[in-house]
Amino acid sequence: MPLRAHEEITAGFLAGCADALACHPVDVVKTQAHVNRGTNVPFTQALVAQARAHGLPSLYRGVLPACLRPQALCMYVGYEWSKKAVCEDAKKMTTREAFVAGWLTAYVESACVTPFETVKVRMQTKENMSRYASSLGCAREIARTEGMKGLYAGFWPTCLRNNVFNSFYFGTIHYCKDEYLSAPDSLVEQAAQNVGVGIIAGLVATVFKMPFDILKSRMQGQVPNASGALEYPTMMEAAVRIFRNEGVGAFYKGTGVTAARITLGFPVSFVAFEAVASMFENEIR
Repeated sequence: MPLRAHEEITAGFLAGCADALACHPVDVVKTQAHVNRGTNVPFTQALVAQARAHGLPSLYRGVLPACLRPQALCMYVGYEWSKKAVCEDAKKMTTREAFVAGWLTAYVESACVTPFETVKVRMQTKENMSRYASSLGCAREIARTEGMKGLYAGFWPTCLRNNVFNSFYFGTIHYCKDEYLSAPDSLVEQAAQNVGVGIIAGLVATVFKMPFDILKSRMQGQVPNASGALEYPTMMEAAVRIFRNEGVGAFYKGTGVTAARITLGFPVSFVAFEAVASMFENEIR
């Protein structure tokens, strides 16, 4: 029996909270690697340096918007709905249709999560450690001084990032399950399969979405100067400036820690969503 709307929402929300709580310290380092103009240090060194300089609680700066953002909810629930839009029978969906369904999830997802992402990134960047005392204070300050435009900074690179990531993520999962895996016989086997394909799909998708993720982080982490001007006013200007000043390699800064974030986070959220959905359906998905 298909999930009802409130069951999909519950599963998606719990999946997002599990992801955020489990992986936020890695996410802090990832964001700082994306916005850094210089050479990034290894992940463990960056993690220790952040804790020493700003205290252990700083590894969870921005965790509130990370938990509240409906990213996993929109991503997984949106995919369930998109599957119905591209295929009459989701159980007979092809890999190509899975890629298309994944691509379609990005638009509503980006519209819903961008303000939360902006607050999260502002809280995580080193330059803003003393600027914002809390996530709520950060959100109020952005809304007061920059308005909705500030809260929706980096919307288009966020949308393109999600287009690319979701397409390759769900498409790869469908391909792996369809071509290489047999139907699981138990929840334990299902969880093991979901972890495995979640890691593989996340890594594949990360390779393709990195440039858009860099643009998103740069645009969301910046604060207007005294005259209200921005270093990266548009996505195209950001791309050109980064390319001219830092080279093409800058679009892949922090790929390693981003891959680590994906390796940890998406299996957590995917397994959480599938586990809750299985409980509601009372059958293995």
